[in-house]
Amino acid sequence: MVDISNLNTQREIRKKVLLSIEKNSKFPKGASGFFKSTFIHTVEGNKIIVGCDSESIANILKNNFKDLFLTNVASVTGTNFDIVFVPLSELNTKSKDIIIKESEPLYFKGCYLNPDFTFERFVEGPCNREARQAGILVGSNLGKMYNPFYIQGDSGLGKTHLLHAIGHFIRENFPEKKVLCISAQNFFDEYINFTKNAINDLNLTDYLKNFDVLLIDDIQQLKGKEKTLDYFFDIYTYFINNNRQVVLTSDRPQNELVGIPDRLITRFLQGLTVSILKPDFSTCKQILLKKIEFSQLDNNFITDEAIDFIAENYSDSIRQLEGILTRLTFYTTINNIKDQIDLNVVFDALNIKNVKIDKKKKTDASKICSTVADYYSISIEQLTGTVRKYQVALARQISIYLIRTILDIPYAEIGKLFSNRDHSTIIHSITKVEEMLKTDTQLISVIDTLKAKLI
Repeated sequence: MVDISNLNTQREIRKKVLLSIEKNSKFPKGASGFFKSTFIHTVEGNKIIVGCDSESIANILKNNFKDLFLTNVASVTGTNFDIVFVPLSELNTKSKDIIIKESEPLYFKGCYLNPDFTFERFVEGPCNREARQAGILVGSNLGKMYNPFYIQGDSGLGKTHLLHAIGHFIRENFPEKKVLCISAQNFFDEYINFTKNAINDLNLTDYLKNFDVLLIDDIQQLKGKEKTLDYFFDIYTYFINNNRQVVLTSDRPQNELVGIPDRLITRFLQGLTVSILKPDFSTCKQILLKKIEFSQLDNNFITDEAIDFIAENYSDSIRQLEGILTRLTFYTTINNIKDQIDLNVVFDALNIKNVKIDKKKKTDASKICSTVADYYSISIEQLTGTVRKYQVALARQISIYLIRTILDIPYAEIGKLFSNRDHSTIIHSITKVEEMLKTDTQLISVIDTLKAKLI
């Protein structure tokens, strides 16, 4: 463990932690004052006692920013310290032993919201747009609508990210609300431990009832655990009857929850259910770019060709994409690769042999649309829809032109891709782009850039 008992070391750590926190993308503007008024009081074992100006500031930091603080302290020190926020009044009147004892949660120790799993880092696409929008709606109307909120989807598609993002959203917008985010396995383990060692002054039921929001990941993990399910039924009923929000995730629909009692399944069906699907090429690419932005690969240049290859061939789950980036990070680090990361580097890193990329074969209408949409920073829905704003309309005409010139698809088929437009509209779009290319040097450059990405 890092020794931070030295006063100068504590000051340096505090300075680095504050700087790291303020650079974090999810750190609210104007909230830095909460941290700047704090100081490291003492270090006891694996706990850092942080002094705060007032009880209200201590509560705000504890309830809304502890996860962020923990992550950045670990990053700066290389050690997993726990953080205890204490107002000055208590520092002056209570012993350190009492402060540490009171600061520890009685149950679900170590269950925190992941600071990286926010809506800002959640890449939206057709596969998850409904789920993300519903998550924000639920977080804005706690217990008033869509209770419970049930998120289903195969493993590795972003359910846990969305669950934690909802938790962060609630804490940021309703700091007075207490949020508990756990897995079904956490719930089972805590219940078993409590029944065996019920020695706390506050029992598990009373502890759970102190929360306003209950977020449970992988509810299917409770299958067959009859006594735990009976206990969960009582807790769940209390939350719903008292308009306290419940959000659940699962890798299957409610009616496929084998080993879960019907009385729970029917209640899960009473709320809102959304699905997260396998991401399409465009969403995979955006997810990759977002994760690269926050990874150690920031200083390296990954070619569009390499990004496209990964997005096209490793799209089964987001976890698979993360695994590929982890492998790339490791490979480029141990081989000291500081130049461009192209397909050859990707092939070497992933140990792929004898692969030939036929770009023309891999280029289809979907890829053309996603490439143009990415270039103009618009969605596929806007591109293929009926929005008539100049930039969207121009991007749509360029897409139609490229699909026709690169793929030679019949006009009627192209029209089906763009909200069933008739062939005359498609011909008009192509003709307009051809006329503009005769004089518009900027458009010529745009077309050349897009073709370079596609051909």
